[in-house]
Amino acid sequence: MIKLKGKSNNSLSDINFKGANNIKIGKCIKIKNSKKIFQIVGLNDKRKICWVREWPIKNSAHVTFQLSVNNILDQLSIA
Repeated sequence: MIKLKGKSNNSLSDINFKGANNIKIGKCIKIKNSKKIFQIVGLNDKRKICWVREWPIKNSAHVTFQLSVNNILDQLSIA
């Protein structure tokens, strides 16, 4: 997992991107062209990308992949 410092309040895993407000590591999201739910596991502020995995995590392998933050439709509150 990659953790980056946010510019506004120096907290870990809290980064603001244009077009994707307050993206945080650990948050669940919906992405374009998919009905599945994904979880953010890493962020890259300079390249405006994040790494996500399908949620909930399956017992076998959990594959992560790179995603542009422009492809995030919505952040979800999963309890």
